[in-house]
Amino acid sequence: MNTAAGMAVFVRDETLERGHTLARASADVTIVHADGLQQDVEVAPPYLTRSYACYRALCERDFAVAVFAHGSDAYCAARARETGTGLSATHVVVDCVAPTLRAVEVERRPFLSKNVLGTAVAERLALELADGYLCADPKVDEWLRATQWRLPPRLELPLESGAARRDEAAPRDRPLVSIVVPYRERTRYLPYCLDGLARQTYSPLEVIVADDGSTSAAARAQLEEIEDRTWPWPLRVLRLPGGGPHAARNGGWQAANGELVTFIDDDDVPFDDMTATLWRARENSGADIAVGGVRFFRGDGLPGPRRGDVVRIPLCDPHELGLISNQYGGPVALWPRTLLATLGGFRSSPVEDWLLLARASVHGARMTAPPDPVYWYRQTAAGRHSSDPAKMRDDGVPQLADMFAERLPDDLRLLPLLAAGAYAELERRARANRPRRRALHSRLRLLARRSREVQADEGAPAVARDALRFLGRTIARR
Repeated sequence: MNTAAGMAVFVRDETLERGHTLARASADVTIVHADGLQQDVEVAPPYLTRSYACYRALCERDFAVAVFAHGSDAYCAARARETGTGLSATHVVVDCVAPTLRAVEVERRPFLSKNVLGTAVAERLALELADGYLCADPKVDEWLRATQWRLPPRLELPLESGAARRDEAAPRDRPLVSIVVPYRERTRYLPYCLDGLARQTYSPLEVIVADDGSTSAAARAQLEEIEDRTWPWPLRVLRLPGGGPHAARNGGWQAANGELVTFIDDDDVPFDDMTATLWRARENSGADIAVGGVRFFRGDGLPGPRRGDVVRIPLCDPHELGLISNQYGGPVALWPRTLLATLGGFRSSPVEDWLLLARASVHGARMTAPPDPVYWYRQTAAGRHSSDPAKMRDDGVPQLADMFAERLPDDLRLLPLLAAGAYAELERRARANRPRRRALHSRLRLLARRSREVQADEGAPAVARDALRFLGRTIARR
């Protein structure tokens, strides 16, 4: 029985008056100030911080309607509704007061930060996923219709019956899911990953450990040991010649028997419901790919929640933002095996996950993502991405530019690369123009937090090593 009642109106300082106007038009209204919501995690990207806080606040009480005066604040709640992973009894309504993209077009700004671009994308996605929208300004409504976005029904009042609820997909037999674990030499971490997979609440499963040419006696012995163990699902070890992570992943999915395939790195740890959550998200949304969010942790042992952990939330469909920043998601995504075959799988790249998801999007595949994380990402000093993520991004951008260029006429093929390069230069200048004191304070605060985390997990020598690496990267970018 549906017991949801009342309406929550999420506002910020600049929309507080609008919130009170909506409250006067309805009974049983709770006004929630989005800036005042507290949470025990940090959110990446930062422009989704309020959105995740609003979503978690909604999860604590069943409201019949949630109205968001800022579209980006509705993103996580709308994703939960779309994926069937939360807020099943709550209508999500976006009140279109001042869309970011419209302001950008009117003001003709010469440079947009990633936060501004991300906010505009999150607003678009939240609006397209919402159950309905309000718009008191006819000019704004005219602009919205001209965008050709997939708009939900326009409402005169938040509680109108026109905001149809999303029905969950009819249940069907669960297909076999193949989980591919690329592996090379990291004997310390693999047991945590496999034990997490053994706790999965989804079945049927198979697990494929794709060994990328390990040569040590310890790694060979470990692979033989896991082959001999009894697992809740069939386990196979593929012994590949060694060609990098992309080759190991490709070898894994090509050998898979499952209709659906997902990937998790050997040093990461899945939540117990990782596979079940991704499968449910894909089924309820009708999307081709369900992408998993991540919670970061440090250390060599088992992960555990700590205050201040970072949660990363995928956007899945960032449009132009996908050229300069990976907002699509990471390796943990539930793919149809047929789509991987159509795309040819992973390519050799410093950003192979980003590149494959971008290629899928350009190909026309639909993606979705539950708002809550589904696995732990282990950060270590020796990690390929943890050591210098900015360098990995910069090295991969030319491949992303080539992929975007495939959609353009021959005489415009260099345009994405020029755009990415120009953006990188403008971003560098924007950083250089920040007040030195504020920039230094920000870096010192980040370094202090990282030092506390590393010392707790890896000891004092690791603190010094990380500090020197951090300083070296800072000097190199000047």
